[in-house]
Amino acid sequence: MTFLSWPIGLLFAGLTIPLLLLLYFLKLRRQERKVSSTFLWKKAVQDLQVNAPFQKLRKNLLLFLQLLLLAALLFGISEPIANFTRASQRNIVIMIDRSASMKTIEADGRTRLEHAQQAATEFVSRLPDNSNAMVIAFGSVPSVGCTFTDDKRRLEQAVRNIEPSDERSLVGEALPLAIAYSTNLVEVKGAEGSTVPSSGSPLSQSFADIEFFSDGRIADAGQQFVTRGKMRFYRVGQTADNVGITAFDVRRDFERPGMLSVFVQVENFGPTAVKADITIALDGKPLPGPGSIRELHLGPARDPAQPSTTSAPAAAASIESQIASAQNVIFEFHHESGGVVQVELHHDDALAVDNIASAPIDPPREVRVLTVSARPAVERFFGKALRALEVPDVTTMTPEEYEKAPDAGLIREGRSAFDLVLLDNHDTDRLPPGNYLFFGCVPRVDGVAATGEIEGQPIIFGRQDDPLMRNVNYDGLYVTRWRKLTLPEHALGLLEGPDSRVIALLSDPGHRYVICAFDLLDSNFPLKEAFPIFIQNAVGYLASGGLIDVTRMFRPGETLAAASPAGATEVEVVRPDGHIDESPVRAGGTFTYARTKDAGVYRLTFNDAAKTTELFAANLLDPEESRISPNEKFSIGAEAVESVTAETKVNQPLWPYAVLAAIAILIVEWWVYNKRVMI
Repeated sequence: MTFLSWPIGLLFAGLTIPLLLLLYFLKLRRQERKVSSTFLWKKAVQDLQVNAPFQKLRKNLLLFLQLLLLAALLFGISEPIANFTRASQRNIVIMIDRSASMKTIEADGRTRLEHAQQAATEFVSRLPDNSNAMVIAFGSVPSVGCTFTDDKRRLEQAVRNIEPSDERSLVGEALPLAIAYSTNLVEVKGAEGSTVPSSGSPLSQSFADIEFFSDGRIADAGQQFVTRGKMRFYRVGQTADNVGITAFDVRRDFERPGMLSVFVQVENFGPTAVKADITIALDGKPLPGPGSIRELHLGPARDPAQPSTTSAPAAAASIESQIASAQNVIFEFHHESGGVVQVELHHDDALAVDNIASAPIDPPREVRVLTVSARPAVERFFGKALRALEVPDVTTMTPEEYEKAPDAGLIREGRSAFDLVLLDNHDTDRLPPGNYLFFGCVPRVDGVAATGEIEGQPIIFGRQDDPLMRNVNYDGLYVTRWRKLTLPEHALGLLEGPDSRVIALLSDPGHRYVICAFDLLDSNFPLKEAFPIFIQNAVGYLASGGLIDVTRMFRPGETLAAASPAGATEVEVVRPDGHIDESPVRAGGTFTYARTKDAGVYRLTFNDAAKTTELFAANLLDPEESRISPNEKFSIGAEAVESVTAETKVNQPLWPYAVLAAIAILIVEWWVYNKRVMI
């Protein structure tokens, strides 16, 4: 228990209690009267004997009750607080989740973020005066709202200033940031009471504890760990019903460029079956015809922890439970120009951001492929595979011609003039934004290098669920040797040997590289049926994807990248919320923009002569965020985190109870006094 105003309570006690006792010490002044008999006045005579000053007090129930009344009032004046949690540590990091799931609307009409902000504000208000704290808000990207300070008003303002976002909930960057700020803290007071980090002696180190306000839906929690201090998780939210779009893709058929295919996956995360409609629109207008709306029947979400009930008798299971909780929808329509395709799920639920998905599309064009090789045999293999696919526009160059070609021949509107470039045995750094397939060579970009050769090893794994490896049978594929690759961590292995990657996919802003580490002539790959299927997948996934440019679809919080056209010096960015940002650009360079916390369409307009406009779309498309049921079992790595309900008060004021007790004592004292008077 803590007394917030104990000095005031002591002051009032020193004034009131002696005055009360003095009233019982005072001698009563009585007027003399002549009476016929003292038989009925014996009690009065006794009072005269004991009410002389400085006499020993008699036992008196009224005095006891009045002292008890004063004690209750003084107890309330001292502002007692019942501490129901452990005492706060000296240094505390307050981490508040602002991801998409925290925009869930709860039963009281407030969002989870608002609940978390209220709980965090109450936590700050009850911190001991000698505590230092800081505020970090996080989605996929963390931001520091307030560095370490003991100013509670500044901390509360930082909590209230946190804005919601449509980002995923990731702590991979937020936790190291919190640990970095809380390492080597010493009590050196800076401006506004802030604590200044220092690299002092080990004795000065004071690691902060982490107070974590979230619904517990953290996608990368199992991959993290806390190396400093302790962590406590304040769980917010109760709502579980939600239906959302979890996958979305738009493609043009490279054989029929005017035909668009839109793939949508919708999933129910609630405990009951639902019916919902999904519609498709182009540039904000519904497509004509009945095919623009589909009715969905989705079963209840299944708990992965529960055992399967497929073996149970059919009569024992309800019809609803047999309906799949996820359903795929494909829209196909003909459209010969550009615009924005948008699908919308019409269902009233607690989370709105996952009910809409958008994609910018460009006008159709014929697929253009460039092959770069100095060897006729390899050129024949390329040509035969591309003719089988009926690719209408194929250009061939030697490596020397490729390096000497003018930019006008390789670059169009800031991107590669070709939808796919196949390179044979030629390392190069001439790589305008586009799609590239390397055989026996590597792109000269940061993080990619060939460090040696591997001979005589078998191929042991192929990622056949990837679009590039679909239906590619690598059984019987023999490669005599391949180059050992050093790749960035985010590179995806498509075909692997015992200790190295044979084929890998690397994506960077504006670029996609498929790197085959072996020379075609050092393998039997061109002679097998898998080779034309692999080329078909590359053209279908990379080249036809280039017609839509899937790099212009991203998740909120990620950085978008656009090639600046020639003559442009400035770009205007219109965000989904209508806010406009302006930024200088370098003509022919790459413009990057990171203020993408909201889902929706981002419009970039450059100030070149043609007023070039680029559209980008940010979509949530994350099942973990759409599964809004609060996570009851939250852990960082293999270590469980203590969970408490954020709506529960951390400390409880006791003064109202003291006031109620004083009123009750006053009533009893009044009753006793009146009873004695009547007697």
